[in-house]
Amino acid sequence: MDTPDQPTSDSAIRRTFYVPQLRIASGLILFTFAITHFINHALGLVSLDTMQAGQDIRVWVTQSAAGTALLITAATVHFVLGIAKFIGTRTWRLGRRDFIQLIFGLLIPLFLIRHVLGTRGVQEMFGIEADYTYAMWAMWPNEALSQALLMTLVWVHGCIGMHHWLIVRAWYRRSLWLWYGLAVGIPALAYAGYVAAGRVSALQSSYSNPFSAEQYATFVSTLQATNTVYYAILAGALGIWLLLLTRQRFSGRVIVTYANGPIIPASRGLSVLDISRINRVPHASVCGGRARCSTCRVRVIEGHEMLPPPTEIETTVLKRVAAPANVRLACQLRPTANLTISTLMPGNIDATRGVAIDRYHWGVERDATILFCDLRGFTKMSEGKLSYDVVFLLNQFLGRMAEAIQDSGGYVDKFMGDGIMAIFGMETSIQDSAVRAIKAARAMGGVLDGLNQSLQEELPEPLQIGIGLNTGPVVLGRIGAGHRTDAAARITALGETVNTASRLEGLTKSMEVQIIVSNTTIAASGLTPGDKMARQSVDVRGLSQPIIVYTVKRATDLPSSESP
Repeated sequence: MDTPDQPTSDSAIRRTFYVPQLRIASGLILFTFAITHFINHALGLVSLDTMQAGQDIRVWVTQSAAGTALLITAATVHFVLGIAKFIGTRTWRLGRRDFIQLIFGLLIPLFLIRHVLGTRGVQEMFGIEADYTYAMWAMWPNEALSQALLMTLVWVHGCIGMHHWLIVRAWYRRSLWLWYGLAVGIPALAYAGYVAAGRVSALQSSYSNPFSAEQYATFVSTLQATNTVYYAILAGALGIWLLLLTRQRFSGRVIVTYANGPIIPASRGLSVLDISRINRVPHASVCGGRARCSTCRVRVIEGHEMLPPPTEIETTVLKRVAAPANVRLACQLRPTANLTISTLMPGNIDATRGVAIDRYHWGVERDATILFCDLRGFTKMSEGKLSYDVVFLLNQFLGRMAEAIQDSGGYVDKFMGDGIMAIFGMETSIQDSAVRAIKAARAMGGVLDGLNQSLQEELPEPLQIGIGLNTGPVVLGRIGAGHRTDAAARITALGETVNTASRLEGLTKSMEVQIIVSNTTIAASGLTPGDKMARQSVDVRGLSQPIIVYTVKRATDLPSSESP
């Protein structure tokens, strides 16, 4: 067995990845069975015969060899994983939905055992046909309350599981009104159908007791034995849970420091999300800690090198949000040494509002290419012109340049007077971002030539531009949108990479070139510098060391590629 300080083994990583998939798959099979059963109950609002006709179709599937094997396998897997989840629970501060789902899941067998033995069980043991006529005789009205409780437990448990599974999908969030309606409507109609069929059956009252005294005694003893087994399993699980909890308390401590927050000593083996919950630290977790939504992710400020590697499922989620190496999922990260973290989402985030979680609202770290472009001498050029002419000329310039950027796959961040800033690679690779940015700069050079030709009669001298390109890590976010609930604010880029790109654009004037491209951009693009690109070292304000750049007299002389 691995010690707490050892890296997670390959088998443990695979187990962490596949167990949630098994839980989802088995849960979907059982929930599908429950839905069809509930809908079949609702047919009782029509008639008992309609109810039985629907049941005949269901039985043809569920009581076939394949259907029976699938249901038994799914139920066994889901039950075992549910008990394992209970044993692995380290805090009861799970959130309302998760707590209800866990408790309801443990209660379901107490009612389900009697129901299954009383229907399919007696059919297999004694050959009693467990049709709806028999079911109504056996369950109405004495079992009406138990049936209602069982339906409630199964339905709520399943709906919470489905909700946690689907909440990360935009189409589900957009149509929550529909799913909430079905979540209330289906069980209501099902129980109404059960009651209606029970009353009709009671009025007919022609069904006679199919059990012999010996058969009924066997049924009761089997029921008692099965319940005893389940109680023993629960007691064993509780005992193991208490042992693990005790062992955890004496297994060593780690200190988790929250940036601008508390410093918490915690037992090894707990996830960061568990530590937050136990100590009432607000921590977002839309999916309930199931490694599906990424909202619990944290930035590790100190102690990153001492952490166990991410599991496969954690890696998959982090790749989906383009997280850097020092960002981890709190629900999966179990620290083995002291660390300092900062949460990246507000603790009260709620994805059930029916809108997508806007990751840019809270900031995204990724590699990108930044372009700055500025129109030279525009202030002097606009002297003596009417305001209409100034606006017309500026709109012609900025509009055409923005089109060149967008056609090349860039995102126009902002217009700054007679300048423009653009971001490349917000959703693509670093190589793609550099290639597209170079393509855009080359196109902007061509646009400039076209503008100078079309506006030559209105310009005292040709328009001149300066372009700076730089590639590296940036933070993308909707700055200034902290007080808003929509995503209307523009996305902007922050960081040293942005500042350097701006400074390179500023250097084009003194170096009398149209564009300066950093060596990091050329290297990232994989393009070969052309003969008209001069490689040199330049000092950039704000940087302690000179950087290597390529200067180009005309942007149209930049290297081209067949890449888009």
